[in-house]
Amino acid sequence: MKVAVCFLLVTLLLLAAALTGLQSVRNKLTAANDSITQLKRDLKTSGQALDELKASAARNERAQVVLRGQIAAAHTLATRRNQTITRLLNENETLRRWYQSALPDDVARLHNRPGFATPDGYLRWLSEGQQLPDAGQPAENERRPE
Repeated sequence: MKVAVCFLLVTLLLLAAALTGLQSVRNKLTAANDSITQLKRDLKTSGQALDELKASAARNERAQVVLRGQIAAAHTLATRRNQTITRLLNENETLRRWYQSALPDDVARLHNRPGFATPDGYLRWLSEGQQLPDAGQPAENERRPE
């Protein structure tokens, strides 16, 4: 009878160990399924992000094509304008002399600006402003057509 009891105890211990091992395997399987589910969600999110990036890239490419067309049109207009100015200067001696004369001091001063180390320096310079002459008074060296 002692052997039967020992056998029964050993069997129970083995059965308990097997159940514990089985529970551990179930826990691992549950964790693995949870991990797979999370990876599927992450993969879906990544796919959506890729689709959005592709759509954005396509929009950017279309915008670049439009901008290139606008640049080409602006270049054509600028070329025509320069050709018109050159033609007018060649045709009109008075206009040519006026065009080659120096700018008035006040206008030339507007074209001069110091070098700036930072954008803040530029903004400070802009906000300081410079006095312009009264519009009713001609500048000292104002251009006058001849």
